[in-house]
Amino acid sequence: MMKHSTTRNQQGYTIVEILVSIIVGAILIGSVNTVYTNQLYLSQLGRDELMVNGFAEGKIEALRSKGYLGLAAGTSDTTAELPDELNTPRSANIIISQESVSVKRVELAITYNQQGKNREYNYTTLLGELGVGQY
Repeated sequence: MMKHSTTRNQQGYTIVEILVSIIVGAILIGSVNTVYTNQLYLSQLGRDELMVNGFAEGKIEALRSKGYLGLAAGTSDTTAELPDELNTPRSANIIISQESVSVKRVELAITYNQQGKNREYNYTTLLGELGVGQY
């Protein structure tokens, strides 16, 4: 009796190999999508904070340039001066108050909407009659 050895040439992939590769691919695509979404959110958050900080710094420096005697006590609405790129609703208020005989307190409050959440930033500085930090 002769034994026949049969060798088959395997062509293609089995169903198990195909299913495993589909599952691995789906996991990879889901992971990349999550990383991309998080990166997009964080970059928008950083951009907005950079704009708010830049606006606040410029506004407070402009008030410091006016000097102690150029600042009247009271509240000013500066919403119209906020960058247009900040999401609405947005608002900005400056409150100037007399801290002591020769010192005024300048408070800047900025609020804006970021992806459904209200963000609020408050900046405070003191301005002396002799200048900044010289009272």
